[in-house]
Amino acid sequence: MDLGSSNFRLLVLEGIFPGSVGEEERALEIRAVREATRYVGWGEDMARSGSVSREKTDLAGRAIRDLIAEAEKWGCPRPTLVATNTLRESNNAREIKAGLENTLCASIRVLSQREEAELGYFGASFFRPRDESVLLIDAGGTSTEISWGTGTSMAGCALFSLGTHRVRRLLERGSSARCVSALLSGCMETCAAPGRAREAGVYLLPSFPRNPTMLMTGGSAFSLAVLHRGMRESASGFEEMHSIAREELAFMARRLRGLYGVGRERSLPLDPGRIGLLPAGLVLLDALVRRFGIETFLVTARDLRWGSVLTGGASK
Repeated sequence: MDLGSSNFRLLVLEGIFPGSVGEEERALEIRAVREATRYVGWGEDMARSGSVSREKTDLAGRAIRDLIAEAEKWGCPRPTLVATNTLRESNNAREIKAGLENTLCASIRVLSQREEAELGYFGASFFRPRDESVLLIDAGGTSTEISWGTGTSMAGCALFSLGTHRVRRLLERGSSARCVSALLSGCMETCAAPGRAREAGVYLLPSFPRNPTMLMTGGSAFSLAVLHRGMRESASGFEEMHSIAREELAFMARRLRGLYGVGRERSLPLDPGRIGLLPAGLVLLDALVRRFGIETFLVTARDLRWGSVLTGGASK
């Protein structure tokens, strides 16, 4: 169970898990995949005040209990709980973690940002060809992790404290999309390879692979894939490995501005929390693809939950 800054997401896999799954893909047998999600949005509190409110903490506790009940119905009574940036950075993170663990009688593992990048990369790349170069962008609620490598071996990562909740706060305060892009540029300056920071406005990072397969994950990317599929294919729902071109982001942004402008955003096939975050998410995703010169990317739901299970988090 991934306790993210926006959504708490449960993944239960049933099957045969080899002892060294990283090298034994063919020995892995997945018989069933079950998922459930609860929107909590406690990263919004942290982006606004630096701490998480009692109301959001109580909501988090209820969401975890609901998801544990779902997991138990699916034969996994003790799911692994991993937390990301909200429980890394919040001023009252230690107090919240201790309170939740005491109430739930379960331990929560707070991932470092690098661990989050590593698990996300492994989960996203595991089912790709082993000789393929991959770059993964995971734009979350309060942080963004960019990781790259070949096969399941991550070669490097760039870690930013910038996510959709923080972008939303900037936009609410009157900042423009250009200001968000400039802020992202400043974050990237500290990660760029010496002498390679810019080539025609495109950022290159240390060990950056040539012509990698571009993968995108995170709540905003999922929402984008759902909307893109509906606009372009008249189909609903999320499609794994959905391909989106950079120029289509501008088209979708225009369509969404029209809906939000006339108060019809509730017609979107998304939960209310995600609807509120989508404009900020699109601004962040657009800034990222432009800074990296990405022409086309694939949206994937294979993320740190998959990485956590495949590297040993499975209940056996």
